[in-house]
Amino acid sequence: MGTDQETFINVSEADEDVPQEKAHIDETSDEEGGVHEKLITELTADDIFSMEFYSEQEAIKFYTNYARCHGFVSRRHNISKVKGKVVMRELVCSREGLRERKYLVRLNRIREHRPLTRCNCPAKFRVRQNKETKKWEVVGFREKHNYELTLPQFMHKIPKYRGLSEGDQAQVDSLRSRGVRTCHILGYMLAQKGGHQYLGFCKKDLYNHFDRRRRARVEDGDAFAALCYLQAKAANDPTLFAKFTLTENGALQHLFWADGGSRVDYQCFGDVLAFDATYKKNKYNRPLVIFSGLNHHGQTAVFGCAIVADETIETYKWVLEAFLEAMCQKHPNVVVTDGDLSMREAIKDVFPDTYHRLCWWHLYNNAREHVKNSQFLKDFNTAMYASFTPEKFESHWKKMTAKGEISSLEWVKTTYANKRMWAPAYLRGQFFGGIRTTSRCEGINSFINRYVSRKSSLVDFMHSFDNAVRDYRDNEVGADYESLYTEPVMKTTLNDLERHASKIFTRKMFVVDRDEIQRRRERKANRGKRTETGRERGGARGSERTPETWRERGGARGIKQRRREGGETVERHQ
Repeated sequence: MGTDQETFINVSEADEDVPQEKAHIDETSDEEGGVHEKLITELTADDIFSMEFYSEQEAIKFYTNYARCHGFVSRRHNISKVKGKVVMRELVCSREGLRERKYLVRLNRIREHRPLTRCNCPAKFRVRQNKETKKWEVVGFREKHNYELTLPQFMHKIPKYRGLSEGDQAQVDSLRSRGVRTCHILGYMLAQKGGHQYLGFCKKDLYNHFDRRRRARVEDGDAFAALCYLQAKAANDPTLFAKFTLTENGALQHLFWADGGSRVDYQCFGDVLAFDATYKKNKYNRPLVIFSGLNHHGQTAVFGCAIVADETIETYKWVLEAFLEAMCQKHPNVVVTDGDLSMREAIKDVFPDTYHRLCWWHLYNNAREHVKNSQFLKDFNTAMYASFTPEKFESHWKKMTAKGEISSLEWVKTTYANKRMWAPAYLRGQFFGGIRTTSRCEGINSFINRYVSRKSSLVDFMHSFDNAVRDYRDNEVGADYESLYTEPVMKTTLNDLERHASKIFTRKMFVVDRDEIQRRRERKANRGKRTETGRERGGARGSERTPETWRERGGARGIKQRRREGGETVERHQ
């Protein structure tokens, strides 16, 4: 073994965490007459017999490092005790002895034999405590092995010398928590360390590390671990709200939680509430209910989350009641859902005065599934988005269902009966804050999907959900900064009005407001040209825009703006 590959050891120090570098050998030198140091690979049998150690662990550590430098692995073998105290310790080569014959001749084996490693190697190292000096002296040492020792380029493959250091564990755990796949983590660490021989662990070690971490989190049960996770969060967030129920067998049935930030956001932006329960990305295939809305920047705001056992009316009633309890009994003005019948009945009972709107995205997908007619789908899309009057809507619906046997389809009849829950002609006067669909909930689902799989535990899922919420809130902070500390460029000729709007609206809502003003001015100008020329140029295609349409496009009216000034939160009604 070359000098550049050698390690050193100092057996006079007892620090077990740091590899020691040199061995002190007590010899009389002609020139110095004292102690000199040798590389561990230079030690002879006489040198080792002359060594003394201050403790048993110091002796064990010496021989472990000696073995590593010489290309083999040591293991503990025999001990002797006097009155329960160890006075002799013997270490041997890991290849000492032979595998018992009964393990070699078994006929009912399922797995292949492990490779043979025992070859009755005679190498050993024995120390005994001196009764007088209390030091540990070397009383036995056999240097020779009966096999070829491992070459330096293969030492990193020996299992005993592999493993993740504390620093490596912290780094890979951090990457894992952000959804980085194990194979990509390994590639990153390889590039950082400079190759497999410098990595210190292999792919199998990394997978085993993550498996141990996962098992440790759910050692007392997945549900118990999830509740402990929420309890730990509550220690740092006293305003966190959580509620759960158990089955008759003591298993977790339903769980709802909302942290302090979500509860504050709902008080500010909870006029319109969207929730969806179609996501089941967990190993128990349980529905996840996400409550969300829009903040003053038109961004997703998460109000709470629930994991439930089923999708019955009773379950949804429990979830909505838990949500109300967390939100100080504040009812939303509007609820947007995917149209689930159980959810609809629960909303009627718990939110009797709340306007219930159906998600347009789910509605159109259901139309595609139940009606195989492209012209109907095109007309239905127009019915969902055009700002018809009730009379125009009825006329349009009559025409689109008059073709073929469409009007007799059960889904078409049910959808028409629920027209006041989705048709803009019957939604006039309601404020929806730009929310037409439950896509915000689905966007959260998509975000979480980066970090979890069907095999993920509840704790993994909750941790990933918190990551998603944290990222959404950071987006809000970024938008707050832009609104408070930057100035937009004025684009209209109404400079005073535009500048005033830029100071009272958030940047996103200001842009929406300004663009609406520009469109209205352009339409007014075009109407003037039509009066002069007898025709309209460049007018908006389709039906007229109404104040209701403006509000659905994300207008800022009625939305509460939070501005952080001097460390305080100020709420303003626009």
